[in-house]
Amino acid sequence: MSNIPTPEEAQIFAKSVRKWQQIFSLGDWRIEKGSKPAKEAMASVEFNQTARLATYRLGDFGAEKITPESLDKTALHELLHIFLYDLMCVATDPKSSDEEIEMQEHRVINLLENLLSKDSNGFT
Repeated sequence: MSNIPTPEEAQIFAKSVRKWQQIFSLGDWRIEKGSKPAKEAMASVEFNQTARLATYRLGDFGAEKITPESLDKTALHELLHIFLYDLMCVATDPKSSDEEIEMQEHRVINLLENLLSKDSNGFT
């Protein structure tokens, strides 16, 4: 028996996508819901680098109970793929310079520093 998110649950997922897009400073990406379901996954994301477009698809959650928390965690997972996309591209491109790789690495580090220092609740 399939365990596909309902339209209402898909709206919750979309709201989580927008939340994580803002948290990860991904305003330079257009993030849209795809029309076809993800195959053999709770969700997936595909990229059009030229258009700076990421298309996510929801799929079958299998044995995972669909809750606002599981939807948010899944949205977080997919948005992390988008967040790391540029780093992965330069890291796997043999033509990338050390400077390009370092620039993308520091983009990730700077955001993580900001997020983790906010969450440390005075323990810095």
